[in-house]
Amino acid sequence: MKAKQVFFIILLIGISLCGYSQRTLTETETQWVIEAKENLDLALSDPSLPESERLEMIKKSAQTLKEYGQDSDWPDGDLPIKELMDENFDQCKEQISEMTAWTLHLENESLENKLKLINDIQIEVVEDQIEMLIPGSTPLQLSSEVIKTVFDVNLVEGINGGARQSAGDLTDRFKALANQRELISRINMLIKYDKESMRLIAKDRKELETKIPAWEKAYNDAEGGAFTMKGYEGAILAGNQNQGTQNTISSNSITGTWRFGYEQTGYFIWTFKSNGEFTFEDRMNGEDIVHGKYSVRGNILKLTGPKHLCESVQGDYYFTINYGDLHFTKIEDKCIQRSMTLNHDWSRY
Repeated sequence: MKAKQVFFIILLIGISLCGYSQRTLTETETQWVIEAKENLDLALSDPSLPESERLEMIKKSAQTLKEYGQDSDWPDGDLPIKELMDENFDQCKEQISEMTAWTLHLENESLENKLKLINDIQIEVVEDQIEMLIPGSTPLQLSSEVIKTVFDVNLVEGINGGARQSAGDLTDRFKALANQRELISRINMLIKYDKESMRLIAKDRKELETKIPAWEKAYNDAEGGAFTMKGYEGAILAGNQNQGTQNTISSNSITGTWRFGYEQTGYFIWTFKSNGEFTFEDRMNGEDIVHGKYSVRGNILKLTGPKHLCESVQGDYYFTINYGDLHFTKIEDKCIQRSMTLNHDWSRY
């Protein structure tokens, strides 16, 4: 083969390879993609959204992702909003069973044993949510509004309303009602609340069955009607251009210890070690330290764990550090507990 022909073949191969090189989005384009993913996640998980707003968010997210060369982000399996409703329904059902058993137990106990049982109840107050752990039962999740209505105890008074004292107040109220022989009737009121909640959730679940196909159709139609911009096919997010290479951590890294919280309430503590491991400590509720693994490429954080919670579920986050404060923006994470914890601004500790 002549040298001139070889040269043109090599040139054509080079042009072909260049034409298929993967584009990296700019920081601004990356943020638009992340916002589209977040809006889609919100539209498919928040029951309170007006239907017109939800459909608009679904369509716009589908269009943006298609325009910037991203794969479809429509979830596989059940949507988060369905999982939430199913979980709430099951929780109401379980709580009705637990509280019914509680009333039967109390009815057959002496006053002394009733007060002892109340003393053994563990009560945690976090913002406007109350968790009661009755010995031998699963935790009961109750809102502060229900507690106020049923037991005449106001557990929330300002941001730092004194959770420990409020929990003690609730225990004292239980004892007073036991002495007055009213506690069982108040628990029956809780059962009535949960039964009504179950009825409403069941109604919402039935309506959801007809809405989800319409949401998916809106997404597919919007995606099908949009066009990927020239050169953006398979584009990757900014900070993620080192895919396939060994993990590197930049000087603007998250390595170190970060905290969120207040002195009055306690802190959440994240420690990202330089060896790719992290620890998380919940000092607000006195939980044990848990461990997991993470990697960083540019400004993209990938993590799995903590162990025994989400160790097989990977979460992807875009992170920024401004004036010493760390902020995470979720790209994708199906571990609800982890994503809720990371949804704060963190300061170095």
